[in-house]
Parts: sequence; C-alpha cells; structure tokens
Amino acid sequence: MTKRNFILILLLILASCGKPKTIEKKVEEAKIEETRSRYDIFVSKNSYQVFNEKYEQVRREDFTDTIIGASIFEKTLYILSSSLYSVNLSNLQISNRGQIINLPSSDRVISNRQGVIFISGENLVFKDKSKEQYLLSCDSPIKNMWENPYHNYIYCIDSLGFLYAIDLQTKTLKRRFFIGRLNSFSFMKYGTRILAVTDKSFLVLDYETLNIIFERKDFFTEAISFETNDLMFLYSGIDKKCWIYSNIDYKKIKDFITNENDLSLFTSDDSLILLFSKLKKTMTLFNREKKIGKKTVKMEGDLSMLLFEGEKVYLKNDSLVFVYDMKNDSSKKIGHFPKLLAMKPFLLEKKIIATAVDTSAEKKKTEIYSIQVYALSNKDYAGEMADQLKDKLQTGNVFVSDTVFAGKTVFRVFIGKFESKEEADLLREELVRKGFGRDIMVKRVTADD
Repeated sequence: MTKRNFILILLLILASCGKPKTIEKKVEEAKIEETRSRYDIFVSKNSYQVFNEKYEQVRREDFTDTIIGASIFEKTLYILSSSLYSVNLSNLQISNRGQIINLPSSDRVISNRQGVIFISGENLVFKDKSKEQYLLSCDSPIKNMWENPYHNYIYCIDSLGFLYAIDLQTKTLKRRFFIGRLNSFSFMKYGTRILAVTDKSFLVLDYETLNIIFERKDFFTEAISFETNDLMFLYSGIDKKCWIYSNIDYKKIKDFITNENDLSLFTSDDSLILLFSKLKKTMTLFNREKKIGKKTVKMEGDLSMLLFEGEKVYLKNDSLVFVYDMKNDSSKKIGHFPKLLAMKPFLLEKKIIATAVDTSAEKKKTEIYSIQVYALSNKDYAGEMADQLKDKLQTGNVFVSDTVFAGKTVFRVFIGKFESKEEADLLREELVRKGFGRDIMVKRVTADD
C-alpha cells in the first residue's frame, strides 16, 4: 500500500466516524429542546407577567414605579423605571442595577450582556450596574434606534433625518448619514445589509459604513427579508402592491396586487412571510414567493399584530392580547396589558413555580439627596403636582415631603433619590436642560426607601 492510498483510506475512515457524531449531537439537541418548557413574558407599565404553554399565568410581579421600557437579552429581562432592574428568566430573581440619572424620553430599550441602551432627548445612554454614560450625543432629539441581530452594532435616527451607525464593541460612531424620513428599517444577509425605506426610495445599506449598495426610487411603505434566505419583499400602500426581489443580485422576481393599503409585513421560520391588514383583519401567508393561504380574524375592534410565530399569531385589541391559531382558525385570550412595552417567548429547562417575589424593599426612613422643584402650602395641591410630574417625566420616583418652616407646614415636591450629591447634581442639570427653572435645588432629605 502506497503512502498516498493510506492517507486517502484514513481520511475516509475519519469522515465516516464524524458523521454519526454530528447526527447524535443533533438528536441530543432535539431531546433537550423537547424537555424544555415554553413561556411567554409580557411587560406593561406597572408589571411583568409570565404565562405557560397553555397561556395560564404562572408569575406576576408588580412595580411601584412606572415602567418606562423593557428589553430581553438571552435569559435576562431588563426593566427600565426610576432604576434599572434585571430579571434572571431561569429563576425569576430580580436585581436592582442602580438608579437612572438621565430621564428616558422613549420606551425603546436595547440590552446586551453588560446592560442597556436607552434614548434620553438628544442622547443615547448606556447604563450598567456601575456607571451611566453617554454613548452618542446628537444635534436634535433621537426618534428611534435599532439593534443589529448578528453584529455588535446599533443604529439611531434623529429628528433631522440623520442615521447613525455605532460600534458597540469600541463604543464609537462609525458613520453619520443623512437619510431623511424613515418609514421602515430591517436587516438581511446575517445582518450585513440594512433595508431602509424612506419617503422617496428603497435603500440597501452596508451595516458598517452605511454605503448605498442598491437603490430604487419609488414610494414604498415597508421592506422585509428573511434572516438567511435569498428573498425580500417590498410593499407600497399607495400602489397596493408587493414586489419580490432577490437579495443576491437585487433583481425583481415577481410582483402582485394586494388590494390593501395598510399592510404590515412579518417573517417566521426563515421561509414564511405574513401580510397583515389592520383594516380588513386579514392575514395572507407566503412560503417564500408562493401564496399558501389567507385568513380573516373574526373579532370586533382595532387589531395590531405583536408577533408572528409559524402557525400562531399574537394580536392586540386595545389592551387585550390573544393568540390566534391559523391552522385551526381559533383564538385564545391571554390577558389585559395596559401600555404593553415588550413581549417575548422563551424556553426553560425547569418549570416555573408560581411564587410571589416582592420587588419593593421594606419601607424604612433614610437620608438621601433629591431635587426640590416645588414648596407648597397645600397638601392636596402638592400631591397633584407630584402626579403631573410622574406623568410628564414617565417616572414614579417623585415624592412629597413635609417640613415646618416659620411655624407653618410646607409640602415640598422632590424628584429622584440619590446616595451622593454628585448624582443628584447630574439629574438637576438634566432637568434644567428640559425646561425646569435654575432655582430648583438639590437637598438632603429624609424619605421612605
């Protein structure tokens, strides 16, 4: 036997040995998947709730502070209120990761292993357990932001129409690009391409440089693509029409009339596209470019779609959320969620035991630093002003504290609770920038935790 033949035989043996191991690994992963329990988590303005696969509530946690936003990263739920909370979805243990200094101006939250990113006026703010810092400062208020699902990049657009690409690994701005009014923003090709629909054209952009790779000038409403597949859908509400393009050479494959001017597009399983009409309450399903069915939801009231997951569609009717089974043409109520901020399915190896966890610490008196904004003689009026501030600032961290001055009781309205004066000073400056008078003061005060 020659040396060459021996090597060939050895390679064949190794290849044949590796194949069953790969199959065994896939079988093992499938077994693990089968043993996991599926849950859905919903976050609204005052609580988060967890439901099992039968849509029975197994956990609810209420918060005294108003929840501004929420985001889920892997097995951690982040909740943004006057403080940042993290919930370990494996055991539902809650941790307080510190008070929020910069006031969020949007309910959009992006999370990663370190912490969260949120919008505060003209700034993108990064918050983890030990610090809170500006990630980006713009010339005008930030309207929205998005996270690249495959690369460590986030993107935001300001009110002037500038789009920003930020590398989270280095926390640096990679590109600022004028795009105008943005109607739709999504990703394709493992996140290496951005699909952007403006009021004048459809653009395919590079995810790092924001360079234009493909452009079609027309009045489109939305664009969407499969994560890894080779097709993308373009929709125009004005023309009531859809176009299917190849995302390899960007050539048109086909087009068709929809007869609807209010469609929203959703994908699932990397092969299914759902066209949802809010007005007609219809759902048209495509498997790649082939239409495979159409359903009408028989329910009164305005509907909006939350999530498309194979045969199941999560819909919202005012504050009521229900799941619609397309295969059986049936629906099941899940629950009422005033101002729903986030929802997501997740899998756990262990079943959740329905036990309550108190998110508020035992009330006790402590000395803290806070910003006094009003000093009033009427208790009821002070309470009304505190409620107005809570609504205006979207925070529950506003309180009234009484004191006696010159023989009279004065009811002072405060914002924020801080251990150090430096933290309180930062919030005071932020409030001044938002239009509060410079006469608001940082004071040391005794308050309930």
